[in-house]
Amino acid sequence: NDRNATFTMADAIFSACFRNACLRHADTVKMANIAPLVNTRGPLFVHPQGVVKRTTFHVLAMYANLLEPRVAKAVVTSDPFRHGNASVPAVDAVATCNAVRDQWRMILVNRHASARMNCVLQFDGAPLTGPRRATVLSGDSPDAFNDLERPDRVVPRTIELEFRDGSVALPPHSVTILELKTKPAAEELI
Repeated sequence: NDRNATFTMADAIFSACFRNACLRHADTVKMANIAPLVNTRGPLFVHPQGVVKRTTFHVLAMYANLLEPRVAKAVVTSDPFRHGNASVPAVDAVATCNAVRDQWRMILVNRHASARMNCVLQFDGAPLTGPRRATVLSGDSPDAFNDLERPDRVVPRTIELEFRDGSVALPPHSVTILELKTKPAAEELI
């Protein structure tokens, strides 16, 4: 096992939370970069037999390809995730939308390493109900990573999340991008 190829699901969670922080401050953070891109500490590990996409690569790809171009205001409350005397919200979330606000993507990060976290979403004051398409990145443990022997141990998968009265259980230690479609906001229509 090449230690150079070890980027765990915990690294993916950290990466997603960092990107969420940048998005929440998009009014002042205009650009963020990553270096190096290949080998060393990059999201890709290139070797003679091919390429291993590390967990952090999948986070980058999800954010680059699945989000809408505008960050929207979102109010997030969550149970705390405690470590010693410190705590952070167990669920970190950001909302993005298109210009007419009829296409939405909610980024939901469950920081808890072993517990599913119930997440309650309201949209325009109403709780979500029914199945909703989502892309989820999760592993079989916080230490799960992709390497030469198991290059696809941690990969995003598209699923249907079932909401009941606005509530859904997020998998442990996961990054979820939820897709929502609505009618365009009246003030945006011309």
